Amino acid sequence: MKNVGKSVPRVDGNEKVTGSSSFVTDVSMPNTLWMKFLRSSVPHARILNLDVKEALLLPGVHAILTGEDVEGIRGGNLYADEPILASWDKVRFVGDKIAAIAGENKDVVEEAIKLIKVQYEELPAVFDPVESMKHTSPILHEEFNEYRGVQRQENASNLYQSVVSGWGDIDLGMKEADVVVEKTYNTTRVHQGYLEPHACTVWIDSDENVQVWMSSQMPTGRRPHLARMMGVPREKLVINYSNIGGSFGGKMDATGVVASYLLAKKANRPVKFIMDYSEEFTAMNPRHPSSVKVKVGARFDGSLIAWEASGVFATGAYAAYAPVGELGGMLSTAMVEPYLIPNVQINSHQVYTNTVPGGYVRGPGMMQSVFASESIIDVLAAKLNMDPFDLRMKNFIKNSGQVQENIHWVADPDPESDFYQTFRLSEMMDKAAKSAGYFKPKAAYTGRGISVHGQSDSGYDTPVTITAFPDGKVVVNTMIYDPGMGTGTILAQIVSDELQIDIGRIAIEHWSTKAEKREYGVAGQRGTRVASRAGYEASQKIKTNLKRLAAEFLGWTEESIVLRNGALVNQISNDEIKIEEIVLRSGSNVKGEAVIDEGADGPLMSFAVHIAEVSVDPYTGEIEVMEYTAVHETGKIINPQGFRGQMQGAIVQGLGHTLMEELVINNGTVLNPSFADYKIPTEKDVPKLNVIPLESETGYGPLKVRGIGDTPIVLVAPAIANAIADALDQPIESLPIKAADVYDLLKSKL
Repeated sequence: MKNVGKSVPRVDGNEKVTGSSSFVTDVSMPNTLWMKFLRSSVPHARILNLDVKEALLLPGVHAILTGEDVEGIRGGNLYADEPILASWDKVRFVGDKIAAIAGENKDVVEEAIKLIKVQYEELPAVFDPVESMKHTSPILHEEFNEYRGVQRQENASNLYQSVVSGWGDIDLGMKEADVVVEKTYNTTRVHQGYLEPHACTVWIDSDENVQVWMSSQMPTGRRPHLARMMGVPREKLVINYSNIGGSFGGKMDATGVVASYLLAKKANRPVKFIMDYSEEFTAMNPRHPSSVKVKVGARFDGSLIAWEASGVFATGAYAAYAPVGELGGMLSTAMVEPYLIPNVQINSHQVYTNTVPGGYVRGPGMMQSVFASESIIDVLAAKLNMDPFDLRMKNFIKNSGQVQENIHWVADPDPESDFYQTFRLSEMMDKAAKSAGYFKPKAAYTGRGISVHGQSDSGYDTPVTITAFPDGKVVVNTMIYDPGMGTGTILAQIVSDELQIDIGRIAIEHWSTKAEKREYGVAGQRGTRVASRAGYEASQKIKTNLKRLAAEFLGWTEESIVLRNGALVNQISNDEIKIEEIVLRSGSNVKGEAVIDEGADGPLMSFAVHIAEVSVDPYTGEIEVMEYTAVHETGKIINPQGFRGQMQGAIVQGLGHTLMEELVINNGTVLNPSFADYKIPTEKDVPKLNVIPLESETGYGPLKVRGIGDTPIVLVAPAIANAIADALDQPIESLPIKAADVYDLLKSKL
């Protein structure tokens, strides 16, 4: 293979580096109006009066949308509980949408927003999820059972989803334990930090088609819901491709599209919506804050025998953006997947609060789960007077046959199956420890910490079509709207190798939904898994069609034909003909199409071991991550540079979530709604990164691949927290870990 397995430059690299790539914010057409929302200034209230008369009279204002225009219309990714505008119902958080205005430009609509008068009847608000679960707390969604897609409640409650998972007998396991440790771990809200804000443009064309450009990584998944809310036939709604400027799970929605459509319909002009970043921080789906209580029982020899955990996640005002329903609980058996534990019980609770709605961030629920699980492993190790390295090694699962069935991972226990895994966790631990110098002597206030985690890949459906043209160009069509991970490059690598053509001849083009293709979307580190198989199978189809044509035109047998250097070659006579000549002779373009469905289950698990080394300033509490080692076991790596980039980016992002990032909320109001106050890592904060991939022949599809998108970010917080705990000889129980908090811990030891 010339390209697969090599660090091929990104096929979209030149355009993105030079700024010629088109994003949703770049979409422009004549007479486009600007849209903006009026947002609630209180956390919980009924709206007694909404006066828009003065705003409508402002020159340049063309249309205003209020709750009366959208009464009864609610949206959401899985649970449809969020009103398009809350003014017909009630507002439930500071930042909730009340009205939408379309005007000539941004200045006009911002001035019009100031002219709208709102009279509130304020209601009691609840911000803490534990308080919110109490029957005495104000109910945020009295009509919950009327919403689309929800699991119905017997009694109205802010606790809208509870999931219990596990196996064995937890009570018996705890009774038989020689040592029991118990801790509670807390995490806060963090934003995804994508550079491009939510945006959309909506235009109703002359044929009454609704043309949409939006920043969403799941266009076909959102299309039926948008059509329902707009009241238009699905075939009349066209979602057009545009590059996405980052997502990390934060753009699985279609924010602003319905309101833009209704305003475009009122004004008979295209409407454009671009969120301010202050709106992103105050109104869009950050990672859920959590409180996770963990209790672990073990034998004196270190054998884990009982694991009990209960987690409470503050969803915020709406579950519209949250992992819910068939996706299971946010606290899950992902906590224990590396370990062989006979008795496990995990309780996950998701709760409404009068705060910004939470949503997907890389590894939703897993980051909170694994911070708790990998932190308490170190606490248990100290109790048993064992090194955390040895405690983990003793309890690792060895193969698929030892895996308990759970919602996140359905392992294949059949040793004869292609999906039967023999796990390499011990090998990974040794390699990570050696690379990181884990057992080397340490200076005072220096610590090293380990974390272990694994994740399977989502599957589902994706189409790919390859078309060869008479001029030599080859176009690969896909429905994967890539927010930055390089799926198009992976497709180009595979097609280039299979057709034996230069990668520069290949163009990646994305279908709009007008093509009526179905693609699940970017999620659950599925991109490489599904794209590689679909690209490979579509390549086989076009190769078959090219060989058939060559045999027909030249009298060759199909069995004698191979592709070599952009030509079809008769292996018997050594005669050859260029691909483009066959296409020209055929009188039409030659295609190959594959539509695959990998199903919901991921029978394979990709494990990782991370080790962080930190130093702590004993006088200030300042933390420096000096070195970070990440060992990941996977399948075939299609693009090593892309693989390392995913891992390095996730580690840096996870470092921010661990040491500095936090959306600070007081009485429902976000206090740091800008990058001036919401700190993210810079070059100065990035340690030496040692990325060590372990390839294998265990993977999905003919190329044997596995994904990497979420796994690396999940391990960062516990690895760094355990390293800090090692340096201080004191456990870390909350994120983010700030210098002031470490300073207080240091003072408490004096």
